[in-house]
Amino acid sequence: MRFLALIVFVVANITAYAQQVNDRNLFRYNEVKRQYFKESASHSAFKNTYSDSLSGYIGVNRISSNSTQFFVRPLIDFSFGLQNEEQSQLEGVGVGLEFQFRHKKWHSGISYLFNKQRYGAYQSAFINKNKVVPGMSVASGALGGRAGSTYLSAFVNYTPNKYVELEAGYGRNFIGDGYRSLLLSDAANASPYLKIQTKFWKIQYTNLFASHRNIYNVEGRGEFYEKKYTATHYLDWKATKWLNVGLFETIIWGAKEGTYTRGFDPNYANPFIFYRPVEFSVGSSDNALVGANLKLTLGKIHVFYAQLLFDEFLLSALRADVNQWRNPNDSILSGWWGNKYGIQLGWIAFDLFKVKGLQARVEFNMVRPYTYAHSNSTQAYSNDNISLAHPLGANFHEFIMRINYEVKRWNFALNYHQSEQGRSSLGQNFGENVQLSNVTRAMEYENELTQGNKFVIRFSEVSVSYLLSQKLNTTVSASYIARGETHVGNNTNNNLFMLRIHSNLFNKYLDY
Repeated sequence: MRFLALIVFVVANITAYAQQVNDRNLFRYNEVKRQYFKESASHSAFKNTYSDSLSGYIGVNRISSNSTQFFVRPLIDFSFGLQNEEQSQLEGVGVGLEFQFRHKKWHSGISYLFNKQRYGAYQSAFINKNKVVPGMSVASGALGGRAGSTYLSAFVNYTPNKYVELEAGYGRNFIGDGYRSLLLSDAANASPYLKIQTKFWKIQYTNLFASHRNIYNVEGRGEFYEKKYTATHYLDWKATKWLNVGLFETIIWGAKEGTYTRGFDPNYANPFIFYRPVEFSVGSSDNALVGANLKLTLGKIHVFYAQLLFDEFLLSALRADVNQWRNPNDSILSGWWGNKYGIQLGWIAFDLFKVKGLQARVEFNMVRPYTYAHSNSTQAYSNDNISLAHPLGANFHEFIMRINYEVKRWNFALNYHQSEQGRSSLGQNFGENVQLSNVTRAMEYENELTQGNKFVIRFSEVSVSYLLSQKLNTTVSASYIARGETHVGNNTNNNLFMLRIHSNLFNKYLDY
């Protein structure tokens, strides 16, 4: 009760302060809408996670001149909840600080948040299994109690002219127009990166070089962590005012191969090549992913988007799958394990039914077994035990429906997610865990989507949020979560009621 009293005290004081300042009514809805319908050739599906949190507020303490601006603001994340099944209390405290500096062509910032929180049953199960808090760091003291974690984001950006942008930092990036991404997502922990963006004509070309960690089965023992690298490029072509086409490719490799320290491979430093031919030319078995992103806008109201991701495939094996689907025949060898791919289809609408501020999204995702995995966990497409793409990993299909209505400072949201995933038993590998070596696969052929032990998850959430102050970039929210999990006829239900006051920093995915 003392913690609840503290929450009420903080809400009262922040609300009183928010009423004293002259904030503009700038909302996330309008920012997202501008992002989707931006008509300049510089539009790209390649997004920074820091951009939503750093560029959209006025600093609490601001020092500025004609050429220099300096911003400082505190970061908070206080939460209180009830878990209905056990009538147990859930609480969390997070504190930190954020700085931002601008000077002519330079832009830099750093954010740090320390969080200590008691999570709901299904959330704790995920954290205990993976030893990390989604979107944050390796968890400390998670089992049976409060999980400690940190969030760190930093960057230095230099824009010498309108054609080139250089950035080095510690953070996340996101490719796509959906709620999830099958190419590059922000569900995993932040990591060091170097990014080069070149803009010309109707094209934006991005090179991203990043360092990640393999901590699988050695969580909490930093001396055993293994470093790995990714080299990514993304070509975004604005073909017309209503059509954007993007091409994606990335390579993942370990910093060490046996006793040999390989480090960052200079063969992948050339920003103007396709990496797959280079990988073959150096005789490498590095993990390679290719994909595409498509966005179609209609009438500045509707956006249709899609992604296609290929990890590995054989055309003849794909044909066998199609033939088996069209005309089932036991003599056809189909379901080859190496046909690893993912598909995303989605639609988002703004000002739906001519109601300003009403937004709806429908999205479908599916990823074949063993996608994103490789012969060893160091070459898996992951960082700190979380996939760098979809947080579920692989061997699943998912349906998402999200409705938001924003009016003035209020946001009302209704979300429903349903997924089905095949999972492995002890000693088996049916392809959902990207950390497991695909050498240990259960079978060569007859692999199918959601194979293994089927888990069906239904996630519903109703929330009401109020933007206390743009100056503090802080929101207070109340939400009710109902999550059901079905496995071999067994049903597990979690019902959570949460109150939260938090700085708008990043996506903390706990909705799967």
